[in-house]
Amino acid sequence: MGILIVFARCISLLLSAVTFCMLVRMVLSFFPSMQDSRVAAFVTLVTEPFVIPVRALLYKLNIGQDSPIDWAFSLAYILIYSVRLFLPAV
Repeated sequence: MGILIVFARCISLLLSAVTFCMLVRMVLSFFPSMQDSRVAAFVTLVTEPFVIPVRALLYKLNIGQDSPIDWAFSLAYILIYSVRLFLPAV
């Protein structure tokens, strides 16, 4: 039982880091001069594996194609945050 708690805690920490990177990426999007920085490249590298599947799903469902809002990014953030909520609190 203890190993499952450790595993859940590690997954929770990983998802916390990803949600933090997503918040950093969102803030950096307001600063065009920062788009070519190493920080922006790093947070994009960390967050894209979580955003790409959601973006592909929304594209297949033809949702948000003409919207100026990146719905895939928003939905990925909500999904990751929801998974974190369902993990056992340690």
